[in-house]
Amino acid sequence: MDVFCGKIMDKVKLVWSKTNRWHRAFLLLFLVELRIFPSGQIGFTCKDPALSHPFTGDTVSWKLLLATCILLPLVIILIVERKYNVDKSVNPKQLALFWYREHLFGVLVNLVTVQVLKSIVGSPRPHFFDTCSPKEALTCQDSEYVDSYTCTKAHWLSQSDRSFPSGHTSLAIHTGFLLAYYLQRRISPRSSGVVSAQVVLLLTAVYCGVSRITDHRHHWWDVVAGVVLAAPILVYTVLYSCSNFECPVANVDKEQSDGLILNNTETVEARTT
Repeated sequence: MDVFCGKIMDKVKLVWSKTNRWHRAFLLLFLVELRIFPSGQIGFTCKDPALSHPFTGDTVSWKLLLATCILLPLVIILIVERKYNVDKSVNPKQLALFWYREHLFGVLVNLVTVQVLKSIVGSPRPHFFDTCSPKEALTCQDSEYVDSYTCTKAHWLSQSDRSFPSGHTSLAIHTGFLLAYYLQRRISPRSSGVVSAQVVLLLTAVYCGVSRITDHRHHWWDVVAGVVLAAPILVYTVLYSCSNFECPVANVDKEQSDGLILNNTETVEARTT
């Protein structure tokens, strides 16, 4: 039996050694979404007004948010590097793709962290009674606390208890603030148009978070948690992964790494292992 277990572990280690950070992050996200691991569940107080809002949809949908977080940075970074990169020894496209790639990995880490926390905490959304319709709510009295419940609306079984933290807010803050800071670092001198673009990016990110409260999709503390969660991931992405948006090398060679062209330098290699 010990020999068999040892062989299994050797195979697992071999497969793991052939994966990279992208594979591992996607695997964790996949496992969380399948709810393979035990998840938490915070109960509710009978007739709690904070959980009694009707579901009215999203001002900013998931599709729109993800499309913005994935496509907008690529367009902006490619345009800026092509127009404003003054270091002729560095290929603007390669540099842009490197930074874009690191942004995408930051988004992935952000998303995985949010989904893990949602699963662990299991916090009811403001429209909990409307979309979950727990059968226990029909018999509970006054301010009675119900610590375990079962939703009766199948479509919302895996969503009504995923309020904390706000994924919309976390991803919007990550992308909006990263792009605003990127423009600050890469365009000099900045024109009034660039400053206006930075303001729009920041205000749009904030608006996305505020809309989650006004749409009654999250409590205010969920949105604050989304901001707090985004901050360290954003700082790590900008200062470490993207080297504070400074050209890392004088000469750039083409090399395939994780499916994208990267700079062939010790600095880049250290950040992609």
